[in-house]
Amino acid sequence: MPANSYDVIVVGAGHAGIEAAAASARLGCRTALVSGNLDTIGKMSCNPSIGGVAKGQLAREVDALGGLMGLATDATGIQFRLLGLSKGPAMWSPRAQCDKSAYAAWMKNAVESLPNIFPVQGEAIALDVSDVRCSMSDVAHDPRDIGHRTSDIGLKLRDGRTLTAPRVVLTTGTFLQSLMHQGEAKTQGGRMGDQTAVGMSASLVALGLRLIRHKTGTPCRVHADSIRWDLCTEQPGDEPARPFSFRTAAITQPQISCWQCYTNPAAHAHILKNLHRAPMYNGQIDSVGPRYCPSIEDKVVRFKDRESHHLFLEPEGRTTKEIYVNGLSTSLPLDVQDAVLKDIPALANAHVLRYGYAVEYDVVAPDQIDHTLQSRTVPGLYFAGQINGTSGYEEAAAQGIMAGANAALTLGGREPLILSRADAYIGVLIDDLVTRCPDEPYRMFTSRAEHRLHLRSDNADRRLTPLAARCGLVDAAHADAIVTKAAAIAALVARAGDDLARKVAGEGLELADARPLVPGMADAPDAIAEGAWIEMRYATYLERQQTRIDRLQRHRDLVLPADLHIHAIHTISTEGRVVMAKRKPRTLGEAASLPGVTQVDVETLYAAMQSRLRRDRNAEANDVD
Repeated sequence: MPANSYDVIVVGAGHAGIEAAAASARLGCRTALVSGNLDTIGKMSCNPSIGGVAKGQLAREVDALGGLMGLATDATGIQFRLLGLSKGPAMWSPRAQCDKSAYAAWMKNAVESLPNIFPVQGEAIALDVSDVRCSMSDVAHDPRDIGHRTSDIGLKLRDGRTLTAPRVVLTTGTFLQSLMHQGEAKTQGGRMGDQTAVGMSASLVALGLRLIRHKTGTPCRVHADSIRWDLCTEQPGDEPARPFSFRTAAITQPQISCWQCYTNPAAHAHILKNLHRAPMYNGQIDSVGPRYCPSIEDKVVRFKDRESHHLFLEPEGRTTKEIYVNGLSTSLPLDVQDAVLKDIPALANAHVLRYGYAVEYDVVAPDQIDHTLQSRTVPGLYFAGQINGTSGYEEAAAQGIMAGANAALTLGGREPLILSRADAYIGVLIDDLVTRCPDEPYRMFTSRAEHRLHLRSDNADRRLTPLAARCGLVDAAHADAIVTKAAAIAALVARAGDDLARKVAGEGLELADARPLVPGMADAPDAIAEGAWIEMRYATYLERQQTRIDRLQRHRDLVLPADLHIHAIHTISTEGRVVMAKRKPRTLGEAASLPGVTQVDVETLYAAMQSRLRRDRNAEANDVD
């Protein structure tokens, strides 16, 4: 193969790019991983954490497909927690605080050590598709049609080099035409200290792709020794810690606590007094920010009745004094950030090491890609991560592993890997992007998944690893171990019998109480015993879940009343009410297809319509009487 010629080129070495390149390489493709700065491979640009509600499920699914994120988290985590323990196992979501420097170093070493990956330092400025001899109709309906295409896409670098490959995956993060804001100050760049990517946006527009603008932000980092820890509440990690990766036997490193404090009315007053200097409110920023990770100024404006907001003080590593002030994301001027901190007792003397800022960047509207994450109009061009309009490391990694795998699979003329909404949260994520085209940064939630009782973090390996093995993403020995694990769980469930299974489901029998009652369960490994207990607990509920899904599918044509006051249905999420009030869907099916409307919203809307129908019938009956 000629120099600068590859099977797959991945542009960007963040969370999406790493997983894309690693997946492509595992499938045997000679893969170039292009980054403007190879020292920033795997850098955690914002929060130094992995997982959280629904995000933890995504990270476990990436791991089940052979990805690197879970392994890196287990190796470099400084605190591990399982969120949602007060709810059912379907809501259990792993989260880990990581040492950000160690995480990036681990990822850099992994990328450099994997066969078939060739890191390339250089700024990508344009795509050359003049050699692509495949019409739009060839890929618009079936991505398998381009399986044997040999035409190359050229990737032009600012230093004059051109790399070529029949498959290119763009994972440019927040760097396309990016602009950072701190009050009135504006600086070009997609991350503090890193330059913006100039040229690629124009190249994409020239290819006929539609771009939109998104915004994200990050909070200040303060020196640990300047914090009044005695005024904070400690949040220790779980003991014993649960690994993220199914390939990690145990977490052995010591954990570090996080801490919690609060904002107050005085801090809010400072923010409100300076809104005219806030880029989000003075017209300086007109792009759309993440609804579920709002800036502190946005929270203070939107929730004026709240006297305080949570702040989580999270260490950024074992060898640094930097503390990430989670909950204080802002683009306010530096002097206002200082004033706000001084009003918070625990942070009144905080020494700021890095100030918060917002960044605007270009996004490719995701209705222009298909379920393989390939462009509908440019054969061989794939997109993954924030360039598709998502937010979060886990969403990026999930798209990256799918885009990289599909780029490699279709290059060899093989079936692409497409996960359905019933298969994985990854399937929900991609389907939402492709079919709903969210108009704001997309964050995964459990409520977005209609099959959430099945799509749990504990069974991601059983759901996805055998499929990954058939594709070649994981080795046969690991897949066989997962099949053996699944068989052991099924055997325990069978031994329990229907009566005990119903007792676990109906009476909420806990694992500790169930273990001595099931033959072989007391001596089974914890993961096997817990897996069987969860399967028993959800057996009946999974049937009910499917019944609800089928019922909603049958009633997709249910016409919504023209006088429906959607804002009066308070059990529908705020985002769902806003979107439906704006779009005014005619039927239940149209409501279900809107961006920001979750499966729970649709179920709630259907229940409200049934309740209204019953009231109308009763009123008619009373009129007759």
